[in-house]
Amino acid sequence: METKFYMKNRLRFFNHAEENSLLFLYSGTAPVKSNDQKMHPFAVNRNFYYLTGIETQSVWLVLAKTAGTMAEYLFIDQPDEEIIRWNGKMLTKENAAARSGISISDVHYKQEMDRIVARLLGDRRNLAAGAPAVCLSFDRLWMDSAPTQMEIYAKQLQEKYPFVQIKNIAPQLAALRSVKTAEEIQYIRKAGDVTIEGLRSMLRTAKPGELEYQWAADYEYYVARAGLRNAFTTIAAAGPNATMLHYSDNNCTANVGDLILFDLGAEYRNYSADVSRTFPVNGKFTTRQRELFSIVREAMDVAKDKMRPGVPLPESNQAVIDFYKKALRTAKLISDDSDVRKYYYHGVSHSLGLDTHDPCAKAVYEPGMVITCEPGLYIAEEGIGIRLENDILVTEGAPEDLVGNRLLDMDEIEALMERG
Repeated sequence: METKFYMKNRLRFFNHAEENSLLFLYSGTAPVKSNDQKMHPFAVNRNFYYLTGIETQSVWLVLAKTAGTMAEYLFIDQPDEEIIRWNGKMLTKENAAARSGISISDVHYKQEMDRIVARLLGDRRNLAAGAPAVCLSFDRLWMDSAPTQMEIYAKQLQEKYPFVQIKNIAPQLAALRSVKTAEEIQYIRKAGDVTIEGLRSMLRTAKPGELEYQWAADYEYYVARAGLRNAFTTIAAAGPNATMLHYSDNNCTANVGDLILFDLGAEYRNYSADVSRTFPVNGKFTTRQRELFSIVREAMDVAKDKMRPGVPLPESNQAVIDFYKKALRTAKLISDDSDVRKYYYHGVSHSLGLDTHDPCAKAVYEPGMVITCEPGLYIAEEGIGIRLENDILVTEGAPEDLVGNRLLDMDEIEALMERG
């Protein structure tokens, strides 16, 4: 993305921010495994990246809205020659300003952060308007998760400035991120293209009798050679393993006669693809596998047709359930409508973008949203799990499939897997 993309994002945020407020965002810290050093992959906080374009750890963004004007500040680590000798170049003030579009005069070392924040909170214009709102993005997913840096900093601010109001800005940022620009859509499309080509490459080399992780390795090799990363841990689930939605051990044998389900996605410039495909291990679908695959494939079109402007988000999932009520009777899987959830136990979509499960603050589909479409069937008693997933762009008219019909036709799959 060009610098102006991040500048526009900050301006959009500013236009929605309340008067007399401060926003704090932190880029994150690289993980440490046990007693190891910080040498593991770092993934930048996506809200921070969305407003700055910076991918360096341990950086703070502070935005202040006062009297209709916005002040922007970045706080970075001061370059240290010892650290540079071990880990390479560090982010400089010049780099940070050029990437984010924030004036270099407003890029400071972190030692100065407390002083500048104190000045912002003590600004007489703020005090005249009442207690300032301090906005942070809280990303806690689980009750027992470790405290995040945002939560720790919020507690420190509350202790030092008990008059401030702490607010969660995550919903407002989610609303901004829910609708994608043309550039963002192009990045997701690119990630999907590489994902599909990686699967094609895998199908030409992987063999029955190999372990699931060996199939996955053939796919991931292609992605790495293309210069991309994996957006998330690859799911390669053969036979009954495919009935577990987030199975990721990938250490069982892919046996002749089984199906193998893949849920995977490449990541291009921090934007994710999310694709699921299901293949016959030996390259040929059985009659039963074809029947069930066809049902899931049709469910995909049923759900996708609902992904239009103004349609409430839950309707696409309900359309799949209603379709399965009939289709699963024909397949002799259910005799009562309530049994659908025995074989289909997840939703059909989620938002997609900088996160694989991108935050979404919309109740109805809107043009510019990118969502997944991923119906599935999981039949434990038959050792069969089938999931098909594409990435869909909501437009003013019919939805646009960013992945298309590639590797969704059973004849195409069998022809590609033919091993002479």
